[in-house]
Amino acid sequence: MSAESIIKAQARTLLKKHWVKAIAALLMTFVPFYIIDGSTTLLSCTLAEFISDADFAQLLAYSIGIPIEVIGLFLFTPMINGYIRAYYLAACLGEFDIGDVFYYFRTGRYAKALLLNLNLLLRMLLPAILFFSPLAAFEIISMYVIGGDFYDLVIYHDAYFLLSVLSTVTTTLYATRYFTVFTTSIDFETLSVREIFRTTSNIMKHKTGSAAKLIFSFIPWLLLCLLVLPALYVIPYMTQSLCIGAKWMTKATFEVN
Repeated sequence: MSAESIIKAQARTLLKKHWVKAIAALLMTFVPFYIIDGSTTLLSCTLAEFISDADFAQLLAYSIGIPIEVIGLFLFTPMINGYIRAYYLAACLGEFDIGDVFYYFRTGRYAKALLLNLNLLLRMLLPAILFFSPLAAFEIISMYVIGGDFYDLVIYHDAYFLLSVLSTVTTTLYATRYFTVFTTSIDFETLSVREIFRTTSNIMKHKTGSAAKLIFSFIPWLLLCLLVLPALYVIPYMTQSLCIGAKWMTKATFEVN
């Protein structure tokens, strides 16, 4: 049995006792993001009602709504940290505390969680732009150079799909170096953000391949999620498995050292 299969089996065993809490934690994490997205959509519709020039109303809605939405979504990202914390502590302790979703909104933790998330976003921004640049270049060439009925051809859709997959895969592979960054912040709460990333780098040394295998082993599950299985089953299952994987990678590093 592969390491990925063992981790998934452990995740299923653990979730059997905590499915309701795991799903509730997922739903609680999504609520603020849906509220913010819905509010900006409502703002756009309201502006369209009161401004006769449709193009100007749309421009104004985007110029106001998008910055507000981006800032609002970022300010609530500590809920994602808390969501991961709930699953990770369940992996380590066997008990699922749904209250952990709000753990980083307590005094002294919120600012550090935001700083950690901002650092991760900035570290991933340039690589993501680089890895998705072929897709962007293809789209620009298709629009401004080739034009015509090219968008209707099968070759356009095939090339777009292939480039999308390659860009996503390469970005994910790069991101595996930060696979344990959130769990490291849980294990070592007194570390600074810089020290968390340094410790993560130590943990993930020679383990990015294992992290990639675990992540990509969920591709069939994610495809089934689109067609058959509900996301409310797949996402908690995947989250719990990744947290268990992070636990064993961290344990292996410090046992060796």
